[in-house]
Amino acid sequence: MLIEVLRHAKAYSRKRWNGASDRERPLDDAGEAQARCLVDELLAGGAIAAIHTSPLVRCTQTVEPLAAALGIAPIVDERLAELRTLPVHDRGSAWVASAWLGGRALAVVEELAAAPVEGRVVLCSHGDVIPALLATLVGRDGLVLDDVRVRKGGRVTLELARGRVCHAVAVAPPRLDPVSPTAGSSA
Repeated sequence: MLIEVLRHAKAYSRKRWNGASDRERPLDDAGEAQARCLVDELLAGGAIAAIHTSPLVRCTQTVEPLAAALGIAPIVDERLAELRTLPVHDRGSAWVASAWLGGRALAVVEELAAAPVEGRVVLCSHGDVIPALLATLVGRDGLVLDDVRVRKGGRVTLELARGRVCHAVAVAPPRLDPVSPTAGSSA
């Protein structure tokens, strides 16, 4: 089984977002261009059976073009979301937050591994959830990764066998044409 762990495309910065909630913060123009480019990249890798996404707007917008191209509805899963406050008392310890976020995302991966499907599964999440998940997989499965951070619009392809990740490949974000009116920095 293959799982594409995708970080959402470039969104408006938190500092410049004037919306009511960070959960509603959308992609910017460069992020929209990345999301469109991701369709061709992901489709070129073979069949996609399902798309799971964080409910935050920047993630749902990242997978919308892919879902439209496939004619499927993304499965929204709160366990792939980032949170500003946790339901566990951590006194500000980053390792507690990371463990909690990684554990939730790991549960999604384990459920997918227990009921494999024909084709790949795309999981779209965030820059704090994905490193926590990948670090957990490095520890649990002995996965070899040089870096667990993923740039916006980038992904890591996980290969699973017998419920464990046996191989991972990092894939850089799509390169955007710098002369395109919708292109911008992918960082």
